[in-house]
Amino acid sequence: MRLNENFLLKAQRRLETAKFAGKKNFVCSAVSNCYYALFNLMQAVVGEPPGGSWTHGGLPKAFTRVVFKERLLPKEAIKGIVKFSDKLYALRKEADYQESVLESSEEVRKEVANYISLVEELLNQLKRLNDAKNPE
Repeated sequence: MRLNENFLLKAQRRLETAKFAGKKNFVCSAVSNCYYALFNLMQAVVGEPPGGSWTHGGLPKAFTRVVFKERLLPKEAIKGIVKFSDKLYALRKEADYQESVLESSEEVRKEVANYISLVEELLNQLKRLNDAKNPE
């Protein structure tokens, strides 16, 4: 596996933006950027789509195939990441397209920091694996 550096950079920037928004309690922005950090991280792993662009359902499936085939993560961890991706996608759709403001959801406000931490942990883990497989 060699991470795509451009998508990795996008993931890192989205994650930093999510952290900033989370500290300001801008929950909608934090959720949206956290989701796209995960999306860009998955793109960094799988690369360009076979045709067109990645869909929000297709990318996690491709990610699952790559990390399972390469034995990058345990099977249970992969399932958890896909489930987490689905949850973030639903929240991101609500944050970006619905009239509701997630800042009013106590549950989501409390969980934003956890979501950001999970994406950051995965990003760091995949970077370590990438560096180990591709020493300079």
